Amino acid sequence: MRKKGFTFIILLFIFLAQAFNQQTFKKIQLEDAIGTRNFFPESVQEIRSLKDGEHYTMLDNDASIVRYNYTNGIALDTLFSRSHFPKISDVSGYEFNNDESKILISTNEERIYRHSFLADYYVYDIKKNALIQVSTKGKQQLATFSPSGDKIAFVRQNNLYMVDLTINKETQLTFDGKHNKIINGAPDWVYEEEFGFNKGFEWSPDGQKLAYMRFDERKVKMYTLPIYDQLYPTLDTYKYPKAGEKNSTVSIYVYDLSNQKSQMMDIGNDTDQYIPRIKWTKNPNILGILRLNRLQNKIDLLLADVRSAKSNVIFTEKNKYYIDEVQDNTFTFLEDGQHFVFFSERNGYKHLYLYSMTGKLINQITQGAFDVDELLGINQQKNTLYYTSTEVSPLDRNVYVIKMDGTGKRMLSSKKGTNRAEFSKTFRYLINTWSDANTPPEVTLCDASGKTIRVLKSNDELKKKIMEYGFGKKEFITVPTTGGLQLNGYIIKPLDFDPLKKYPVLIYVYGGPESQNVTNEWDNSAWFQVLIPEGFLVVCVDNRGTDGRG
Repeated sequence: MRKKGFTFIILLFIFLAQAFNQQTFKKIQLEDAIGTRNFFPESVQEIRSLKDGEHYTMLDNDASIVRYNYTNGIALDTLFSRSHFPKISDVSGYEFNNDESKILISTNEERIYRHSFLADYYVYDIKKNALIQVSTKGKQQLATFSPSGDKIAFVRQNNLYMVDLTINKETQLTFDGKHNKIINGAPDWVYEEEFGFNKGFEWSPDGQKLAYMRFDERKVKMYTLPIYDQLYPTLDTYKYPKAGEKNSTVSIYVYDLSNQKSQMMDIGNDTDQYIPRIKWTKNPNILGILRLNRLQNKIDLLLADVRSAKSNVIFTEKNKYYIDEVQDNTFTFLEDGQHFVFFSERNGYKHLYLYSMTGKLINQITQGAFDVDELLGINQQKNTLYYTSTEVSPLDRNVYVIKMDGTGKRMLSSKKGTNRAEFSKTFRYLINTWSDANTPPEVTLCDASGKTIRVLKSNDELKKKIMEYGFGKKEFITVPTTGGLQLNGYIIKPLDFDPLKKYPVLIYVYGGPESQNVTNEWDNSAWFQVLIPEGFLVVCVDNRGTDGRG
């Protein structure tokens, strides 16, 4: 009798435990994971550090631009509120002019590709409390203040335009732009997607010239994709060069406001090449042009004299296999006008190097068996540079400061995981977004040493929600290869995982070069968590060639 009673109690306990398990966790629906933002973390939107370095602005609910004090977080005033201007349906983005007297606001954005969009742009004069529309002749792309703030350049229907705000006059600068043929001032699909930028023009430092890229895509073949966004799919046809096919032919022009003429810069005779970036030096007559061969294993930095249109190569780098993906900070001209900083993987790891404007190597700034992930800023008054790297682990990102000569390196971030930092203009403060694989982002305001001053977003509600839904945790693993290389991976198991049982497995892999899915960082996607309660294991492995490991 005792034995039967004991057995009954054990079975009852197991039943109650299972019932408790089922009642404890809410069931996540596919619509919650994909169709909504129910599991997206809170963040700070559109932060802009003001020039004094003591204040910043933030976009509040796509409606107001509010000014804050760095030290205490007090909202001092609202610089702009769309409630006063019915024309503005939402504030999609904003930028200040150089003296911070005016704000350029984008609204009614209409997506084109991954980075590009059309929008209605307005200029708000803070002192006058006046709002003017940049152009009434159709939506624009890439509206940008001139350095003096009295002019705005933008792209519309593949041509470059300029508006003089002092007399409210719009001037068309190029005239040959045509859909699927010629693009002025904006990249084609390949450049936007593969080189990660969407603006193809730059104001000179004195605001008297506009350098712009011209894409001739007439020989690029068309490609048609079915878009499954409704019951009957639609077709999207656009210029798409497959491997070995014709790319756009890119040329570089400089428009001079004084004579109202454009002049083509010398970028060499080879037209089957890439021009992934243009940047002005601190000299308004010298334009920097980055040139990459199509095989992408040789890169040149050219300096073009815009008065003569002649250029010379000051720096060349070759790689037996492949040049690292070009980004905005691949090269940076310093304020002294005498030096530039360049990213390179020449020794097997991505590091920063200091050069003179003649192309002479001054010194290697960062070094070691790790990759520098991002250049965050350069404080030229203190001769220091800020960056994130994988020095602690290929899975992590930490914030560092280092002197330009490579000495005095210090780590500013303190928590293991992924850190993304935005510095104030004076580098006295930084806003850091930290997360790890199982913890949603925490946004903190820190001083220059990395010490937390206050928490801006804790995401405590989301942390509570993922507990209520019983999210499976990522566990990091390594997978050996036949060549002895250990690949990084992670696995997510059901909460009642039994190592003696067999489970269906979803293996998630991207596999593209310079990608990385296995990181110690919160993933906004919750769709794996739909599978976990159904008894699946989710496994992800980064293959060879992924980021963070040299």
